Amino acid sequence: MARITLVFTLSDPRAQVDLLHEFTLHDGVVATPDDVDGSPAIRVETHDSVSTVWDVRATIGMFDDRAREQQDQG
Repeated sequence: MARITLVFTLSDPRAQVDLLHEFTLHDGVVATPDDVDGSPAIRVETHDSVSTVWDVRATIGMFDDRAREQQDQG
């Protein structure tokens, strides 16, 4: 199955730490810390299916309701 990488900027470093820990509990998901224009961010690689992408987005939202998905992920 194809994979996709999603990048989210986060409101604070604590959300980044919490999300990195949370994604270790998700099968098929690889999350790494990142920095986007000086803001904490997270890069999440997962299966490219509607359900898994929405699961990643929902998880991000549960931990940080001010997170923003980066659209130009090339």
